[in-house]
Amino acid sequence: MKHNQLRKIVSVTAAAAMGLAPMMAMADTADSALVKGGALNLRETASLTAKVLGQYPTGTLVEIVESGSEWHKVSVGGQQGYMMAKYLSTENGDTAATVRTNTGIGLNLREEPSLQGTIITSYKPGTKVTVLQRGKSWSRVKVDSREGFMATQYLSFSGQGGTGSSATGKVAVVNNPKDTQVLNLRQEASLDAKVLSYYRNGVKVTILEEGKTWHKVQVEDGRIGYMMAKFLKVTDETGTVKPYTATLINVNGGKIVNFRTGPSLSSTIIRTVPVGTQVTVLEHGTDWCKVDVDGETGYISTWFMKK
Repeated sequence: MKHNQLRKIVSVTAAAAMGLAPMMAMADTADSALVKGGALNLRETASLTAKVLGQYPTGTLVEIVESGSEWHKVSVGGQQGYMMAKYLSTENGDTAATVRTNTGIGLNLREEPSLQGTIITSYKPGTKVTVLQRGKSWSRVKVDSREGFMATQYLSFSGQGGTGSSATGKVAVVNNPKDTQVLNLRQEASLDAKVLSYYRNGVKVTILEEGKTWHKVQVEDGRIGYMMAKFLKVTDETGTVKPYTATLINVNGGKIVNFRTGPSLSSTIIRTVPVGTQVTVLEHGTDWCKVDVDGETGYISTWFMKK
């Protein structure tokens, strides 16, 4: 189903006046939808017997190229194909979020939910955005009069539907409704994600990243993954994160990450480290992590690391 309004990307001169990345082109952002109900097949043609081009989990944001009653032609992951319409949600939300890249450069707003998507402009850390559709990797957002796509990882949703104060860094206790139940630790923030382990009531975890529905946590046995927030009881105790290995990433497409002497953009850059490098996280913070890189200690933005 098409959205009710066409979205135009406007104000080239306004972007230039703000000192942001230049507008590359004027275009309508494509209609988009979120995969729901588990892994969804992308097929070569609109048929259940057609060749499967790929599978995409709940929360994947796709572009709708052509809509239909039973099948939508979509673009996702750099390829086009067909997905069953009943497993795609086109509903819009209206959630507030804040850009948090800690790079000083800003977060790119793109025409497509992909690193290959044309950059419309860029927004500095602290910019408020309205999230229309929140996907696992990409979200469709509106900033002022512009609509486009931003990497979900660099949008902060802290406090949305929560207690009003950040729980990041605090200890929480597994709190299932019944003592006979267990809480799954999942590889990703999705009910369809792989279960890494499960825990009974009373087990303590340290919250690495706070979310409305899911918290990224480290369990007292050292495992890291995601648990549903509603089954965790947050305490006033501050947790101590055990050292763990993380891989450096850069969702904005860069090939390096800055390794600094302190947890600040004004701190001296020790050197740059290539994306894909594995580092040892010694202390995990909301915005910065103290890490060991080849025997040297320093700080790297939390948002540039993936467990």
